[in-house]
Amino acid sequence: MTKPLHETQPKSVRVGLKADYINPQLQELQQIHSGGPIRNAELSSLPLPIRYFGYFFFTSATLMLLVDLLIQFLK
Repeated sequence: MTKPLHETQPKSVRVGLKADYINPQLQELQQIHSGGPIRNAELSSLPLPIRYFGYFFFTSATLMLLVDLLIQFLK
C-alpha cells in the first residue's frame, strides 16, 4: 500500500462495477427518464435497414482503408 502524498489527501477507493446497481435516491428518476437502469444494447434487435447501413458503413470504411494502403505501397 502506498502512503498518500499529503496527510489530507483521501485514500483511493476502489469502486466495484455492479450492473444491477440502482441509486435509491435516483431510482424514481431512472425509471421515469430512461425506463430503469442502463442495459446493454442488443444489436440484433435493431431494425433491418439500420443494420444494413451499419454493415455498409463498416465494410466501405474497411475497403477504403485497404485501397489507401494499396495506393501508398504502389507509389
